Amino acid sequence: MYNIGLGGLFIAIILTLSYFGLDAYTRHGDKIIVPAVIGSKPFEAEAKLSEMGLRMKIIDTVYLDKMKPGVIVEQLPLANEDVKSGRMLYVTVNATSRPRISMPKLTDCSFNLAKALLKNAGLILGKITFEYAEYANNLVIGQKVGGRSIEAGQKVLKGTTVDLIVVDTELSPSSDSTSNASEMPVPEEE
Repeated sequence: MYNIGLGGLFIAIILTLSYFGLDAYTRHGDKIIVPAVIGSKPFEAEAKLSEMGLRMKIIDTVYLDKMKPGVIVEQLPLANEDVKSGRMLYVTVNATSRPRISMPKLTDCSFNLAKALLKNAGLILGKITFEYAEYANNLVIGQKVGGRSIEAGQKVLKGTTVDLIVVDTELSPSSDSTSNASEMPVPEEE
C-alpha cells in the first residue's frame, strides 16, 4: 500500500511540475499585439518589430500599381493579433519596378478575347484600328506597341499600352477607321 501511495504522490508531483513548467516554457500569458506594417518600408518595419521582440521575413514580392514601390503590401499574422515574443512575421513587398511579361498572342483571336487576354496580362488596350475584310468580323489581325508590330512572346513592361488592328466587315472596302479604346463602343461578336 505504501508503494501505491508513493507512486500516486510521484505522479501528482510530475503533473504539477509539468503544468507549471509548460506555462513557463511556453510563456503562457506573455502576449504582444502585432502592429500594422502594411505601407511601411521593410527596414522601417523590421526596426519597429525588433523593438517589440518580433522578427520579420520577406516571403514574396508582387507588383501592385496602386501601391508605392518597395512597401509592404501584406503581412501574416495580421495586425492586432496576439502573438508571443520572438514570433516571425511574414510579409509581401511591392516590387520597386514594373515586371517584364511575355506579350500574349492576340492575333487570330476575337476582339473580346483579345481584350480579356490584355487585362489578364496586366496590359492596357490602346488605339483600335479597323480594317475592312469580307469575313471574320471582330477578328484581331495585328498587335502593336509604340506604333511597331510586336510578336507574341516578346517581353514588355506590365502596364504597356497595346494597339490592335481589328477586322470590320461593315466598313466600305476603301476605308479604314481608327478609334481610341476609351471613346469607342465595343463591337459585339457574331
